[in-house]
Amino acid sequence: QEIISLVSAWKSQVGRNPTDDEIVRIINNLVEEEILYREALNLGLDQDDKIIKRRLAQKISFLREETSIAPPKLDELQKFFEKNLESYIFPERFTFTHLYFSSERNGKQRSEEALRNIQENEDTLPKSDPFMLGKNFVEKSIFEIQRDFGNQFSEVFKEPIFDTWLGPVESAYGFHAVKLLNKVESVTPSLNQVKEKVEVDFYLEEKQKTLDSYLFELRDKYQVIINPKYLSND
Repeated sequence: QEIISLVSAWKSQVGRNPTDDEIVRIINNLVEEEILYREALNLGLDQDDKIIKRRLAQKISFLREETSIAPPKLDELQKFFEKNLESYIFPERFTFTHLYFSSERNGKQRSEEALRNIQENEDTLPKSDPFMLGKNFVEKSIFEIQRDFGNQFSEVFKEPIFDTWLGPVESAYGFHAVKLLNKVESVTPSLNQVKEKVEVDFYLEEKQKTLDSYLFELRDKYQVIINPKYLSND
């Protein structure tokens, strides 16, 4: 069965059936691997090996998580959805443009000068530095803005002022002149709008519960002794 499985995997990867010589090599590799594996076990090389321990722990966890879970009833899904509602809210999103001035090129002073020039003549924007993520951003959440620019940059969106160049606004890369153009308010969806995601999250939670329950049962079979110096004083 293992040889058939290896030949099938070989065919899937290469796109054709292996020749007789190639089947011989597949079998020889399997035999050599099995010999080395058994010798390693005989020498105790599997003991105190963190990688092997972690892999075996993962394997039994996966096997336990694959225990079939009954599809959720609609009322179960609704309760799960309501309990975790914050995870499914569509956050407020902002559309904005910006001019970037690198901190390595006297960014703060140049951004201040740019803002003064814009106030005098907004029809002609001053020259700025190229920004790797672009100049215009459409319907970005605060999370996405913080991810792309850093936490400090996102402060300007907390009390937004629209259609006005603001700044200098500091980011993880330098300084910016920022113009907020639009805001889409956050929306709380219905279950039907996010049902697929809710079902996936439900199954993931149920799998974790199954594993936690299994571990709880197994703990009674073991005695755990902890060195007193690592025990809490509480």
